Amino acid sequence: MSNHPSNPNKIELTVIVNGTPYPVDANMNAPLRTVLNKALADSKSTGQPPERWQLKLEDGTGLDLEKKIGAYGFASGATLILSLRAGAGG
Repeated sequence: MSNHPSNPNKIELTVIVNGTPYPVDANMNAPLRTVLNKALADSKSTGQPPERWQLKLEDGTGLDLEKKIGAYGFASGATLILSLRAGAGG
């Protein structure tokens, strides 16, 4: 879990989906939504549309998916939690 030395605009994050960690390589200049989409694809969690999911810090703080990844100042290997939004079950 290291920064990409050849590309300082890349970072590896860990996203927990249904209790399973998934490593996601992310572009620091991309919106956080790209991490959510990659984690959903990698975990094959396609039963709900992406709009019904949210990314949170480990302390439960919700994150703005439109904000650039670099704006959060995540350390390489930082862990995020992907979960369904309240009331998204139907």
